Amino acid sequence: MTYGVMVTQLFLVQSFEVQVLVGQLKLNIMNERLEEYIKNEFKMLDRGIVATPETREHLESFAKANMGSMDILLMQMGINFGYKMALENIQDLQM
Repeated sequence: MTYGVMVTQLFLVQSFEVQVLVGQLKLNIMNERLEEYIKNEFKMLDRGIVATPETREHLESFAKANMGSMDILLMQMGINFGYKMALENIQDLQM
């Protein structure tokens, strides 16, 4: 093997290692941004006018207790709860 071939191979290996490190750095930055986004969205759900149910059972008990009145409120609570579940699922995938 000539010196030129060895230098070329070494350069290719180092280039690949740099690409892997850059890829890992980008993933770390994306994870940090995603964590911050999820944290901010959870805060938004806590500050909303319509309460976000903690569990499906809380949502179901509210639906049963109101006996069909305040359907718009119930619908918004369902939307909030679904969004909360989606955020929790994304958060679980990160770990």
